[in-house]
Amino acid sequence: MDRREDYAVSPGKVFLNHGSFGATPLPVLQAARALRAEAESDYPAFWHERAFPLLDASRRAVCDYLGVPGSRGVFLRNSTTAMQTVVDHLTLREGDHVVTTSREYEATVVLMRRLAARGVVVETVDGRYAGLVERIIDAVGPRTRAVVVSHVTSPWSQVNEVEAIAEELSGRGVATVVDGAHTAGALTLPRPRPGVFTCLTLHKWLHMPKGTGFLVVPEDAVDDLRPVVTSWYAEADDLPSRFSWTGTDDVVPHLVGAEAVAYQRGLEGDGLTEHWRSLTALAEDLLLELPEVSTLPLAPRAPSMVAVRLHGLDPVSVLRRLHERNVDLWCGSTDEGPVLRLSVAPYTTAEDVEQGVDVLRDVMTGAAAA
Repeated sequence: MDRREDYAVSPGKVFLNHGSFGATPLPVLQAARALRAEAESDYPAFWHERAFPLLDASRRAVCDYLGVPGSRGVFLRNSTTAMQTVVDHLTLREGDHVVTTSREYEATVVLMRRLAARGVVVETVDGRYAGLVERIIDAVGPRTRAVVVSHVTSPWSQVNEVEAIAEELSGRGVATVVDGAHTAGALTLPRPRPGVFTCLTLHKWLHMPKGTGFLVVPEDAVDDLRPVVTSWYAEADDLPSRFSWTGTDDVVPHLVGAEAVAYQRGLEGDGLTEHWRSLTALAEDLLLELPEVSTLPLAPRAPSMVAVRLHGLDPVSVLRRLHERNVDLWCGSTDEGPVLRLSVAPYTTAEDVEQGVDVLRDVMTGAAAA
């Protein structure tokens, strides 16, 4: 697979960080630009005649691709907004208990701190893969209202057994809130069941423009879930209408779901999964040849990402030096020590991986010498 011509990545840039931001394919961007030009030429007409039918068709295309009932998925700005929407819906009060893990995304960690500040009891269990399901279920008690857990942990790229967690919690009156920032386009969603909310980002592996998140809502919450911003349609009878317009905003990124899904299906037919597998295997082999790198504890990993542990290096310095040499990947500190994550995309080649790791080797050598 070689889709480099489909993306506007800067020439000379070795971009191995699609898992953070990624690049939107040109066919999707072109569709969005055409809609934006149409909207700006006569926005009132676009709003009255075009925006809502386009939004509904786009939303249904995404629901169909994800295997979600058409009445149960809605666009939001990002998965963080989706998480906040669910937390607000649960109306957590002082003394309520929430279980989460030590391997959650920083935005979720902050959200949990804000809950704790108002008296919600937030219990954080060890987020490492081995025994995670058991630790989460053992922590659930009579005052537990929700379990908040990532489908794929960032930056470890560990795939958690969210389906098993949701099944264990089924019928216990405990919501399962899944941070699915790396799910759509890469992994199968948790099966729809009561109490399971899946918060998605679509600009990573489903190739929609930035500013496109998605929330999959369980049937038992469809009637009363509301957007965090109260605007015109917040009191509408059906879920999609309530989330269709939350104030004047750039709605264009949400209108190109059909184009993004079509592009994704084309990639899948062109061997996307094998492309991911071969490049991440190559990356892992090359990374583990570096003396400052070792494996993380064994766990299932996201198909397009590989993460390793760093030793004896300042990740901020490593990242800065990489950027100076036009290489982009994720490198940072965690409670378990420095971690480096490399992710690949349709525009990534074996040569990119080899060049990126070669530069990383030089940077590590220089950082160690310093």
